[in-house]
Amino acid sequence: MRVSALCALVCAAACGSPGVTKSDGGLVFTTPPTWNKHVLAITQKQCVNCHSTGGIGSFPLETYAQAKPFAAAMKAATSERRMPPWMPDPACGGPFRDERRLTQDEIDTLAAWADMGAVEGNPADAPPAPTPLGQLERVDSSVSMPEAYTPDRTLNDDYRCFLVDPKLTSSKQLVGYDISPGNRALVHHVILYLVEKADAEAADKLDAKAGWTCFGGPNIKSGGAVGAWAPGSPAVSFPAGTGISMAAGKVLAMQVHYNNAGGPGTDLTSVKLMYATTPVSGAMLLPTANDDFAIPPNAQNYTHAKNFKNPLKLPLKVWGLLPHMHTKGQRITMTATGSSGDTCLVDIPKWDFHWQQQYFRPTAYTFKADEEMRLSCTWTNPTSRTVTWGEGTDDEMCFAYVYVTF
Repeated sequence: MRVSALCALVCAAACGSPGVTKSDGGLVFTTPPTWNKHVLAITQKQCVNCHSTGGIGSFPLETYAQAKPFAAAMKAATSERRMPPWMPDPACGGPFRDERRLTQDEIDTLAAWADMGAVEGNPADAPPAPTPLGQLERVDSSVSMPEAYTPDRTLNDDYRCFLVDPKLTSSKQLVGYDISPGNRALVHHVILYLVEKADAEAADKLDAKAGWTCFGGPNIKSGGAVGAWAPGSPAVSFPAGTGISMAAGKVLAMQVHYNNAGGPGTDLTSVKLMYATTPVSGAMLLPTANDDFAIPPNAQNYTHAKNFKNPLKLPLKVWGLLPHMHTKGQRITMTATGSSGDTCLVDIPKWDFHWQQQYFRPTAYTFKADEEMRLSCTWTNPTSRTVTWGEGTDDEMCFAYVYVTF
């Protein structure tokens, strides 16, 4: 079921129900809304992608029994618009695909449900289960690190690459992926690089441990990144009709950044891949790095911006952006600037390291050959040292992958 259909269902279930009226102040319930008739459609649409058994949410919301104890918490989090977490400013670049935003009617419904006893209602009123957002339509290949890895505890941050072989006997076009960190307390980020198998095998033999050290990149010749994960990222499906080419015989170097502040443990990260069934337009993840900043000690809201020329010097279609900073980040913005003025592409005004993802446009922005992109970041530095670009979690970054076709 599409999101628009679910929204219509929620409206019909609430506004068209006896005991519900709508005023300038929002929905007013004179009889209690129920889980099955009013609330379940909302949680199916916007909550269970994270709040599912084994998901990244701190508790599941898939059933009435699971949700009832958290009714007051659901009311508070949604009324304050802390949940569902959706970071971009709606005035910049949007609306993005699959936005996680509740309407005021949905917020009112959750509040009334909590206030009026969190009633279950008739199971016959339950809506059909939708196709969840943030999941792959299908899985064509599932691969993982060859063995579990224990990060080097002598390091604050351990960067390790692992040979992950999707066994490509013919060329494919990647149209979606789902990276699943085996230990979310330790994994800071994951990047998938397309590499030659022989190069990865040689790097893997450099020491006796699984994988090889790879600060800054895969440390072997690479065709570039094809995917990435950071805390908060759901499964990624590229915009329809686009994909990244993967030649036969190539493998993935899976770079995993381990932050040992997460405590001791092991990790076994895996990835699911989805390939195009018919040819699609070739795409790439274009890296942009604002890397020459120096954040002064004890600085508040220090901002640094950098411009980037169009690297291919031909029109590029910008479909998506994946902004990235570390824990001192406050804001990150990407703007296209040219002779016709500025176009805001994405703005995260309240950066939260734990909620990062790629944001895809429903239609592409054409980045002209003579335009530039400006990447701007703002940080607050509570330490007594100057903070610069670095690979460690206590260092900082101002970075974005831009998903483009050409």
